[in-house]
Amino acid sequence: MVLTILLAGLAVQNCDLTAIKGGRAVHEALSRRAVGIMAAAATSGSASDNVLNALIDKDAVLTVIVGDVGLPGKGAAGARSLAKRMNADEYRFLGWDYMDIPDDACRSQQVTVDFIANREKRITRINFTFENGHLMGAEGWQHSFAKGPFP
Repeated sequence: MVLTILLAGLAVQNCDLTAIKGGRAVHEALSRRAVGIMAAAATSGSASDNVLNALIDKDAVLTVIVGDVGLPGKGAAGARSLAKRMNADEYRFLGWDYMDIPDDACRSQQVTVDFIANREKRITRINFTFENGHLMGAEGWQHSFAKGPFP
């Protein structure tokens, strides 16, 4: 029991987002962190490896569902596989348009980010789960899309 409490305390201390306290700021920071993780996963080199290893739990499962098939991966390698499958050239996430309430960026949080591959006309919507600022898992769905001018 004492060991569990000590380990829980260490995990909280490892969170680099303790200064972020409002819902709007938490949403923004974690959404941008998700984008940063996927950007690092889309590039190669030791700098991107360092980012991925620092921010993704080694046991995190990252899954994208294409049609009826789920394609899971684990940890940094799973993020790299997901980034490759998305082949995104843009991202978007919705803003926090609600009353700004106190929040804790280090507690378990979820954010959703869309990654867009314009040339292939595909969008991948991913729900990222963070705890203590680390990516604990992600699940996404890939869809084709159409767009055009509106009257």
